[in-house]
Amino acid sequence: MNSSSTLVGTPFELDPDSAAGLVSVASPHQGTTAAGKTRTNRVQGEVQTLAVRLPTGNLTLRVENGPRIEDFCDFAARANPKRGFLIVSTVLGRHLPARPAAMRTIMDQLARSLPHDLPQPIVFLGMAETATALGQGVFAAFQTLYPAQTSIYLQTARQSVPGASTIARFEEGHSHATSHLVQIGDTELAEVVRSARSLVIIDDESSTGNTFVSAAGGMLSSMPNIERIETCCITDWSGGTYLANMPLPAARHSILAGSMEWAVGSSVAPPNLAPGSNSAGNAPVSGMRSRSGLRRPEASARPAVTCRQNERVLVLGDGEHSYEAMLIAEEIEKQGGIAAVQSITRTPAILGDAMISVSHFSDAYGSGAKCFLYNILAHEPHRILVASEIWDRQVDEARKAVLELGVDIPVEMILCTYQDETR
Repeated sequence: MNSSSTLVGTPFELDPDSAAGLVSVASPHQGTTAAGKTRTNRVQGEVQTLAVRLPTGNLTLRVENGPRIEDFCDFAARANPKRGFLIVSTVLGRHLPARPAAMRTIMDQLARSLPHDLPQPIVFLGMAETATALGQGVFAAFQTLYPAQTSIYLQTARQSVPGASTIARFEEGHSHATSHLVQIGDTELAEVVRSARSLVIIDDESSTGNTFVSAAGGMLSSMPNIERIETCCITDWSGGTYLANMPLPAARHSILAGSMEWAVGSSVAPPNLAPGSNSAGNAPVSGMRSRSGLRRPEASARPAVTCRQNERVLVLGDGEHSYEAMLIAEEIEKQGGIAAVQSITRTPAILGDAMISVSHFSDAYGSGAKCFLYNILAHEPHRILVASEIWDRQVDEARKAVLELGVDIPVEMILCTYQDETR
């Protein structure tokens, strides 16, 4: 049987500083915010309806018995003719700065929503590039809850790992970067995958659920013993209709769930994707092992990070390398700093709405794809740390970005290296 679960009844406390750009909207209310956002928010009974007007079209979201949409989501137009909107998570730590405690809360809640008695072994699959930190965080929380269960973590990637075998490929039809690789670098991990009986797929957001279906289908040939599929995301707008297309019995889990309608604008020509958006890069030899399989959550070897009391520090992940950025941010907060996480990304959003600023970066992995950083000053940082597994031009480009916005902020590189897991 296919089923769904939404954590709509779970108490969720969001630190006011845990995300940038939240708009407080009464109900009913219509207006344009100071940032130029046009929203109409209506609550009728227990149903929330939020209408979002974007340059590329109009988006309507409906939620029953869920938390406030705007506590989790902001919105932007996307430079993608396949899908002209972007649901911008306020708690993911990618396009908007998010406090690490808010990120951990989401990860823990999704892990708790999973059944405790999933058939073992269990494979967790995080989706690149946006949900790599989320995926590993859910995996980490699940292992903390159920340490006796056999589970491993894989993630899809747009970077090729030296010496790893590709066990699956699939396409994400609407994405700016459609191709996903699933790679294994260890024969013992490959055997766990072959014997696995449960697959948990983690993404940040589901509009139709088609990506979950593609991922499940792509993994089947490498997982002949699979019995059960679980999908996890922060916001699910699919209505659960995709569950009928899953190749095996499946259930869905999310923090917030509902339905959406997208009406393409007639007055705006669909933007074109930049050349190289789907090009593959090369992971460094000392890069993170999550691209080729983990038995436990990873942490890099890197210089110690220190901060002053109440120092505001923005930690930037680099593409798929984002889980370590959250770990660094947590370390800063333990020392009394005020940390937030964001990431350099391939996502081609249009400036405006949730995207107050855009800065341009080279792809450190050599793919030639254009990379971006949005809202670099939204956390009002005193200092910026770039957490990367490869040293390229990130520091110079981040430094240029803040200077172009009229601010002089120190930018430092935290080079993260990884070793093979100790068994």
